[in-house]
Amino acid sequence: MKKGGFVLSLDFELAWGSFSTGKVQARKILFEKCREVIKALLNLLEKYEISATWDVVGHLFLDHCAPVDGVVHPEIVRPHYKWFSGDWFKYDPCTNIEENPIWYGKDIIDTIRRCKIPQEIACHTFSHIIVGDPACSKSCFDSDLKLCKKIAGDINLELKSFVYPQNKEGYHDVLSANGFIAYRGREPYYYAGLPEPIRKVAYVIDSWMFFIPPPVRKPYRLGDCWNISGSYFYGHLCNLNKLIPVPLRVLKIKRGIDKAARRRQIFHLWLHPFNLSSGPSRLLGGLEETFRYFNRIKKDGYIENLTMREAAEKMTVETCSE
Repeated sequence: MKKGGFVLSLDFELAWGSFSTGKVQARKILFEKCREVIKALLNLLEKYEISATWDVVGHLFLDHCAPVDGVVHPEIVRPHYKWFSGDWFKYDPCTNIEENPIWYGKDIIDTIRRCKIPQEIACHTFSHIIVGDPACSKSCFDSDLKLCKKIAGDINLELKSFVYPQNKEGYHDVLSANGFIAYRGREPYYYAGLPEPIRKVAYVIDSWMFFIPPPVRKPYRLGDCWNISGSYFYGHLCNLNKLIPVPLRVLKIKRGIDKAARRRQIFHLWLHPFNLSSGPSRLLGGLEETFRYFNRIKKDGYIENLTMREAAEKMTVETCSE
C-alpha cells in the first residue's frame, strides 16, 4: 500500500451475541449501559475525526418485530447446531424496543448515522448465526444475508463489509454473491485455532509479553471479497481480562500502529461496544489515548484512517494499477 492504514471495527450485538451461550442475564447490566457508552464513544470519534466500521447484527436495525403465521422471521433458513436445542429464534421477544431494548437497536443506528464524522455500517449476520459451524448451511447463510441487506436497504443503508460471529469463517463465495467486498478474518496469532478456554488464557499471557500485534501483512481476496484481518482485540475488564492493565493494552496498540505506518500495512483494532460498559472511564480513556496518538503520527503522512470498505476499495484500486 502507498500508506499504512488504521481500521477500527466494532461488533455491535447487544443480547444477540450472548443468547446462544446463555449469558444474556449475566451481561444484562452491560447491555443496558451500552447506549450511553456508545454515545461517549461517538463523541471520541468526532473529537479525533475517526471513522469506524460498525458491524451490526441485523436484528438491531429493527425497533419491533412479530411472528408471521406463528413463525419468527420465516425468511431465515434455520441452522441446527448440536450445542443449541430448539428453534434458533426461540429467545426473540417479538415485541418492541420500549419493552426489550437489548434486543432492538434502531435508535442506536440512527445515533451512529448522525455522527459528524462518517461511520460505516456493516453486517454481522441477522441473528449472530455461527457461519463456520457445519450445521449452518449455505442456504441458511444466504437467507440471513439477504434479509440483512433488505432491512438495511429499507433505511437507505448499503452493506459492503462483513464480520463473522465468533470470527468463525465459512462460505466466502456467499459473501461475494451478496455484494460484500470486505470481511474481517481472524488475527494471525499462534493461539487463534486453540479451544476458547485456552485461547483466553493465551490472550492474557500474550498481552504481558510485549509482542507487537501484527498488522495485516498482505490482504488477500477470496472472489470479490478482501480479507481485512484483525490485529488486536480490545477486551473488557471482567474475569481474566482484569489482569491486563489498560495502559499496557494501549502501549501494544501504539506499537502496532507504528509498525503499520513503517511497513505501509493495515493495523486493525476491534472490540465489542458493550465490553466498554465493564469499565467505561478506563476503557474509553484508553481509546482516547489511542486516537490521540494515531492523530499525532498521521501528520507524518505514512498512515491514514480507513473503514473496512475503504480499505477494500483502496486495495482494489492499487491492485488494478500495478
